[in-house]
Amino acid sequence: MIDFLFLDKNICYSCKSEEISRFFLCDSCLSKLDLVDNNFKIDGYDAYAIYFYNKFMANMIGSYKFNRNTSLYRVFGSLVEFYIKNSKDLSFDFDYILPAPSSKSTLNRRGFDHIRLITDYFVEKNKMRYLDSFKKIKETKVQHSLSLEDRQKNLRGAFSCHEDLTGKKILIFDDIITSGNTVREMIRVLEKCKPSQIKILALSSSHKVK
Repeated sequence: MIDFLFLDKNICYSCKSEEISRFFLCDSCLSKLDLVDNNFKIDGYDAYAIYFYNKFMANMIGSYKFNRNTSLYRVFGSLVEFYIKNSKDLSFDFDYILPAPSSKSTLNRRGFDHIRLITDYFVEKNKMRYLDSFKKIKETKVQHSLSLEDRQKNLRGAFSCHEDLTGKKILIFDDIITSGNTVREMIRVLEKCKPSQIKILALSSSHKVK
């Protein structure tokens, strides 16, 4: 179904007016992306953000998530794939990739898994596997509407994983990192499964400076 949502594949998937240059975007839209390539720590684990969450990125992600402009998954997926392929710190040799899971109510309301759809773009062709045993088991409130303290409480007990991950390398992926509380709770659950490595990658972050 997704392939029919935007039929002219030679025209920019964002502005839908100019000819594609790279990553399914035209030169004008590409120039509005703010590459930061940030490396920072979340609870002692290496985290990476590719782009700054500027107005253009916010509008694209909003159109994708809330207006069902699902053709944009190719834009985001190709940007992430290119970044991993050219990163000195990341590669496709993780045992599992873990897209931040959404609640059932969010999936039903939105009609698609917006994070996993992005990773679907490159997972199979790069021979990666999903950690499907990691689940979101608790309905949570929308994080951006809560205080920092309430965000932590909101996510407590939201995830579950009972798989033995001893010696395994896990790459967590999310579209946006702001407070990092979602990733922190995912890490807390994963640590009980004893993986040898956890890294985090986000398409964008609101933190501009390393």
